[in-house]
Amino acid sequence: MKIAQQIVGVNQRLGNTAVPNMQGTTRAIYDSQLLTVSQNQTLTFFQGVSGRLYPFANVNNNRFEVGESLAITSIAFCAAEPDATFTDLADELYENFATGTTVTNTILLNLYIGNQRVIKDFDLNYSRFGIGEAYNAARQKNVIHLETPIVIPPQIEFYATVTVTSSANVLARRFFLILSGQGTLLNTKSTF
Repeated sequence: MKIAQQIVGVNQRLGNTAVPNMQGTTRAIYDSQLLTVSQNQTLTFFQGVSGRLYPFANVNNNRFEVGESLAITSIAFCAAEPDATFTDLADELYENFATGTTVTNTILLNLYIGNQRVIKDFDLNYSRFGIGEAYNAARQKNVIHLETPIVIPPQIEFYATVTVTSSANVLARRFFLILSGQGTLLNTKSTF
């Protein structure tokens, strides 16, 4: 099934039959949370996002407006120094969790759409070691491509939790969770 068909199918099952007439787009949404120096923490992304200004989040609500939806095809998890400013965030975001340390970390992602868990305890370390690609210790992989796209329909709340456990205290970092893929935008006229 193509991604566009999946977006239409999910929305039609929810009674939203106008989605085939919406504007198609490629989209990436993200939110950030501060991890403090601790061994075990759970960070919640996209809840309370209205209190975080750009560049620390690029959405202001954890539900899409009418006509908007997103089929998540990839997830990225990356870090920056906790006091990173707008001007140095671009360079900082290349750093991945625990790069250059010997701390053993477990990083588990759970994604909820409408209070239903659609990703359960997915280990984000899966992406760190370049599975299927050449390993580069300085630039470890931090993007996971999903085999099955996950659709977030309009007007349904969504959020994600990332549980970080470690054998030692971790460095304080601002972590970014990025959900990207194909989606729709409200179209009151015609598609382009």
